[in-house]
Amino acid sequence: GDSGPVHAPAETVLSDGIEFKVNSREYRYTPLTVSGRQVSPAGVFVIIDLSLKNTYSTPMPSQFQPRFTLVDKSGREHTASKELSQPKAVEGIVHDMPPRTPIAKRLVFDVPSGKYRLRVFMPVVVKTGLEGSALSGRMFYYDIGPLR
Repeated sequence: GDSGPVHAPAETVLSDGIEFKVNSREYRYTPLTVSGRQVSPAGVFVIIDLSLKNTYSTPMPSQFQPRFTLVDKSGREHTASKELSQPKAVEGIVHDMPPRTPIAKRLVFDVPSGKYRLRVFMPVVVKTGLEGSALSGRMFYYDIGPLR
């Protein structure tokens, strides 16, 4: 199913060996500057700054790193902008996540105005079959909410 625990942005969440923290969140209607040019939102930019820490003593391979999706109250999913998010690759850090080292991550979504939750999906099993590979895992949500 699509259900998982919902956390307030102030909470630090430990899920499958990764510690998550939302450092800041912002709704922004004005352009962002990317490589010297202005990029305006089609709707509103939802900018979420996170820190992630692999609490294990070994590196975490990229296929087990978290996937982030912004979900609105009707269940529509929005992926982060590859161009605007930091580090550039949206699927988490492309290489292994070093042990016990906090990593800063900035997710930028261009979405219609509304109330959102950030879904954090932790892949546990990568199954390969005739239909291709499927990820199963656990998920939780951060309630990003309407920002004042």
